[in-house]
Amino acid sequence: MGGVMSYGALSTKIRAMKSRLLKEKDFRNLAQMETVSQAIAYLKQTPSYQIVLEGQEESKLQQTELERLVVGTLYYDFSKLYRFCDKKQKKLLECYFRKFEISVIKRALRRIFNHGDRTGESKELRIFFQKLSDIHMEELSQAKTIPELLAALRDTSYKKVFLRLDDAKEKTLFDYEMALDLYYFSEIWKQKDKILKGKDLQMLTRTFGSQIDLLNLTWICRAKRYYQLPVVSIYSLVIPVVYRLHDEEVRAMVTAADEKELQEVLARTYYGRHFGELTGGELEKLYREFLDQVYGEERRKNPYSLAVVTAYLHDKEEEIDKLTTVLEGVRYGLEPQETLSYIGA
Repeated sequence: MGGVMSYGALSTKIRAMKSRLLKEKDFRNLAQMETVSQAIAYLKQTPSYQIVLEGQEESKLQQTELERLVVGTLYYDFSKLYRFCDKKQKKLLECYFRKFEISVIKRALRRIFNHGDRTGESKELRIFFQKLSDIHMEELSQAKTIPELLAALRDTSYKKVFLRLDDAKEKTLFDYEMALDLYYFSEIWKQKDKILKGKDLQMLTRTFGSQIDLLNLTWICRAKRYYQLPVVSIYSLVIPVVYRLHDEEVRAMVTAADEKELQEVLARTYYGRHFGELTGGELEKLYREFLDQVYGEERRKNPYSLAVVTAYLHDKEEEIDKLTTVLEGVRYGLEPQETLSYIGA
């Protein structure tokens, strides 16, 4: 009864929002568009994207601005859910919000390293972030160097994360992004037992634990198969958390002498026993499919819990990834079926 009382209205709100997510037919229709302008016109007719695209002229909307607007729908939905949550529910969302902060920091880093688009985040997005974040968003949007970026992060834990990077070597974009990812998952794992209990804690342990395991498997296999990185470098990529994996399995994979030994270790893990041979491409596909399954199961088992919130945000992120891929396919003139194959449709 407590769950119904706490989450009844929120669950109803999320059901309404979920009904506005893009359907498979929408992706098929978008993939058949001849130009991105036509795709934007189509999106303007959908409730989720109309709010950010209304007033935008299709033919003049640049790629970077379109991507910002599309991603902005995720932040818009998050803000709606946050306003609807009670004090306890907001604690998890505030922890989850770090993921959005990290996305913004990564875009700032890419602007610095790649000398790309310098327009930064939109005014609306900066205002939204400033309500929940200690990042100095205006300064971050204008940062042209790492010292300027660190200044924008001066009141946050992210500055400490970057300062812990080894000063003795030249740091790359990959180093900074990996440091952020390791921090995010480690922090969520550490905080979950402090802010949650009961079914909510079990849900977050399963969803994030599975995600961490699969990310570690994917990164280790990529490092071994494609880059032949030394053991020390591979360990630096591993999130220091295990769920259904075991420490000894992680060590065995990292130190595997060849592909055959790596495959033998993978086969003995929980994921290998349940899903068979795990090659590079299959691991990435498994990552997406297994997380879809886990979030969906948690939502069905616990319809009056935080599972409905995290599952919705997962679905929305998946939608944005698919939409971005389809728009890229249209931009480069790919055949519709080829474009759809990249999103599993």
